[in-house]
Amino acid sequence: MEKEFKQIERRINRLYDLHEVYLASFEKDAVPDLEKRSQERVSEVKALVKDVKRFLATAENKTETHAKPLILALKDRMTTLLEQNKTLQTKVSVAKDRLEKDMKQVSKGRKAIGSYRSSTAVSNSPKVISITAY
Repeated sequence: MEKEFKQIERRINRLYDLHEVYLASFEKDAVPDLEKRSQERVSEVKALVKDVKRFLATAENKTETHAKPLILALKDRMTTLLEQNKTLQTKVSVAKDRLEKDMKQVSKGRKAIGSYRSSTAVSNSPKVISITAY
């Protein structure tokens, strides 16, 4: 059971470190790689859930008295991860909103530039000449 607990602690520490790197990427990158970071987090969370289920099944089968403090320690660590995850969700939401706003602004700019073209410039576009008729 101690072995499973240590494995969960390693996974939690890795996930915590991933969150820290992810949060730092919002500060240093103009546009952080949300997809890559999300995939990393999803795979770590899946592994963590699997390890926690295995640990709880082992703890349920054994009536050892030291299982309860371990479970409470896990609960505290998970609460910290969930708080960190909420911070990440907020940052991701802000970044997505900013990107959508910037994309709309670029789209408006493209439309405005397109409206400045003269109709003669559009009508003077190259034509295809068929050379088979000669």
